[in-house]
Formats: sequence, C-alpha cells, structure tokens
Amino acid sequence: MSLTSILSDQKNQELRDKFKTEFLTPSFNLNAELKAPPLTNNYGIVGTAFDYLLRFYLQYHNKDTCIQRDFWVADDSFEQLCLHLNSTTKQEVSTGFRRDKVFKIQDILAIITNQYEDTKINYNNFIENGVITDELICNTIFLAKLDGFYRARLIDENFDNYNHEDIKDIKSLISLVDNKNFQAKEKCYLNPTFGAGSSLVRGADADLIIDNTLIDIKVTKNLKLDINYINQVLGYYILSLIGGVNSNPNDRPIENIGIYFARHGELLTIPIVEFGDTQKFENFKEWFISYLSSQRGKLLDMMRLKEETQKEDKKTKSNLQKKTPTKKTSTESKKTKTVTKSKPAITKKEDNSEKESK
Repeated sequence: MSLTSILSDQKNQELRDKFKTEFLTPSFNLNAELKAPPLTNNYGIVGTAFDYLLRFYLQYHNKDTCIQRDFWVADDSFEQLCLHLNSTTKQEVSTGFRRDKVFKIQDILAIITNQYEDTKINYNNFIENGVITDELICNTIFLAKLDGFYRARLIDENFDNYNHEDIKDIKSLISLVDNKNFQAKEKCYLNPTFGAGSSLVRGADADLIIDNTLIDIKVTKNLKLDINYINQVLGYYILSLIGGVNSNPNDRPIENIGIYFARHGELLTIPIVEFGDTQKFENFKEWFISYLSSQRGKLLDMMRLKEETQKEDKKTKSNLQKKTPTKKTSTESKKTKTVTKSKPAITKKEDNSEKESK
C-alpha cells in the first residue's frame, strides 16, 4: 500500500471526491513543445531510470545542501532478488511478464551482481566528477529493472542487455534539465519521507523537495495538469503536516508544490495558499486521518470475518467427518457389493426392453 495506490483504489472514491471538493484544480498556463518524445514503449523503465539519474544529477549540483536516505529502493530489491534466487532449489528461472525467457540461476545471479557493483562504482565516480556517461545511464536502467522486482516481484527479462533507444531517450531528458530550477539555497531533499504520515499510508516517499517546494517528476508526453497529479502532491503535503519530513516531525518546509514535465523541460509551481489557508488544511488533515483509520478498521473487520468463516468451515467439516458411518465389516461389504452389482444389470435389461417396445 502507498499514497498513490490509495488514491487510485476504486474503493476510495469518497477520498477522491473529498480532494475534488476541497481543492479546485488551478488554471494551467504552460504551453511548451514536446522536446524529448519517447523513442520506445518502455515508458516505465525509462521514467524510473530518469528519476534515478535526476537524483544523481541533483546530488552532484547540490553537494552542500543535499539530504537523502543512505539507500535506494533498488538496494532492497537487489537483496531480495538475490535471496529469492539463492533460496530456490531449481536450476533455472523464468523471467518477464510472459515468463518465456529462461536463465540459469547462477548466470542471472552473476549478471545482476556484476551490474550492481558497477553501478555503485559509476555512481560514486559521477558524484565526484559530474560526467554523465552511457555506462551510467545503463546503470540507472539496471536500477529501474531492479525496482520492478521490489514493486511487482517481476524479474526483468532484459537484465543482460539494454535498448540503445532508451539510452538516447534518457540522454535527451537529462539534457533538458535547467539547473536553475533545482538549485537549493538551504536544503535539497531527495526521496523524502514523512514520518508518521508515511506510516499512515504504509509507505510514501516523494521525488524531491527543493527548499520550500515539493516537486513531482512526470515523464509523460502529455503536457496537461491531471487531477491525479494535484491529488498526489497535495497528498504528500498533507502527510508532511502529519509527520514532518524524514525523521523530523517539526520539519515542515513545504510552501509550494511543483510538477516537472521532463519531456518538455518545464517546471510548474503553485503556492499552497492557492488551495486554502492553514485551517482548511488542518481540517482536511484530521478528516484524512479519520478516513484512513476507518478504512483500516473495515479491512481488519473483513480479515477477522474471513478468519472466522474459515474456522467455522473447518469446524463444520470436522463435525461431518465425525457423523460419517463406520466402515462395514468384510461380510457386510461383500453383501452390499453383490446387491449393487446385480441391480444395474436388471435395470439395464428393463431399459432395453422398454426401448424396443417403443
């Protein structure tokens, strides 16, 4: 569960309606050309890889102000995938959505281990020299593939190769980044979390916060202000009101929200005050906490009901087994067998007789 999955869940229409009622979609005045059109259909991989590369880029350009966690999502994914592969008794593993590409376990372990080690080396080199190479871009694609296992338990079928068009695509995206839009004066938070707020939705991390502006990255060819984008960034802001930023409940720096349209190289920022005053957000925060708590209560009730139903089913099955007649003696069994065998023969004869008479 996460903030985005909660907002998109069909069961939470009441939550979406509340966002729509409370926070009107602001006017959208951006008008820019599509400067980096997608070159393949690997939208998810390219988008996640660019997220990683942009974080590396911002860390290099904000060395004195950068605040980030000591690990990537891909670090957890790498550990889990290695554990999964090492724990299986099989000699081979099927990969991809269709599971139609097969690797020997030892081969794929060697592939991902070598690439993981290379990624760490190239990342550290980039943080020192700021030079973006094709190899570094391949590393970010590798990290994006690892993320797929973390989020969907999917082993990517292309760990052993890279699409050159994807590399060109990511190069184009990073070339559009205007460093002035992402230069922090005081703090640059990379993948910030929201303490108790993140715990409330069972995990939530935003893309970045530059000083007092929370920014979400969208790698889409459509330049439009989708209501889901607004709900997401406002949702992160509300989580920050609940738990602060990272592990500091008193750190609540957000005063603006922003959406960066990576394929257009355009950053849209909107002051929080355009959506309402402090009291309005405080009221919404309390409603939000109450709503999620009630939903969690309903889920627990459903789980309890399911558990009780399963126990009742087992009890009923056990009682039925107790009522089952005991096994007949060998003599009784033989008699029953003889009767059962002769009866169908008689019936069959009568049926044939009736058929012929008709």
